[in-house]
Amino acid sequence: MTAALAACGSPPPPVPQTMANTRTFMADAMADYNDNRYAEARGFFGRAYMQYRSVDDLQGQADTLIDLADAALLQGDVAAARGNLKDAYALVDSHAALAALKPRLTLLDAYADLQSGDPVSAAGLLAPLVAADGAPPDVARAALFARTQAAFDAKAPDANQWLAKLGKPTDNPLDAARLERLQALAEPDAAKAAALYADALQRYQAAYYRPGIAAVHEEWGARLVAQQDWSGARDHLQRALQVRLWMYDASHAERILDQLAGVDRALGDAAAAKQDADMAEYLRDGGDPSKAGLPKTPAPK
Repeated sequence: MTAALAACGSPPPPVPQTMANTRTFMADAMADYNDNRYAEARGFFGRAYMQYRSVDDLQGQADTLIDLADAALLQGDVAAARGNLKDAYALVDSHAALAALKPRLTLLDAYADLQSGDPVSAAGLLAPLVAADGAPPDVARAALFARTQAAFDAKAPDANQWLAKLGKPTDNPLDAARLERLQALAEPDAAKAAALYADALQRYQAAYYRPGIAAVHEEWGARLVAQQDWSGARDHLQRALQVRLWMYDASHAERILDQLAGVDRALGDAAAAKQDADMAEYLRDGGDPSKAGLPKTPAPK
């Protein structure tokens, strides 16, 4: 009886330090990811990846490489995402046990093409994912959204047909917001498009989802540029810029600044247009996005 009681009171076996470290890194990474702090999340995902690699955990390596690529794309860093995807493909293609991850890699590859301005290549990658070939449901839904976006980006005549395939939104508010943004692109009536953008923005803000908030402002701003509503466009583009800079997203910020320069020229504000152009150049030269709104010194060459 004494021995049995002693056994019941024994402490649990200690968790190996490598496992404890990895759990901590992944928990920190996901906390930052969920708060849209993608630069910080990538740092923790990278540390978790090194832990998995140190013990030859192939599944852990592949999963974290996907996480790294996803976070990089959300931060607008396509080059880094492609590097992560290249490493992930090498693992998945050489180990049959990892084959189930292939659809997710293909989806992220298509996202990279979309961000690079190549909707035709993205559409080609997405074809098997939207053809009901066994992709996981979340991947298939995301692929259909991406394929629809590719059609609108390419100004394809079947864009509205792809939009119709999305059907009704799921219970996820981000799904509804994404659908409304695409509906706004298809809507010829300016007032109805504005209402769709406003509703999508409200959904993203309620979820504190910064990439969506910035995207709505960018797309709404672009719509207003086409309507030559320069003051309205400037307001939305400025708001998008602040969110992108908060996320350390230099590539999207550069694009917004280029648009802002044109808007400010149209408004007759040459000084503001020059400031926009200078800030865009600062970011292209590797400047720190967190300091892009402050007085700048030239980035080191």
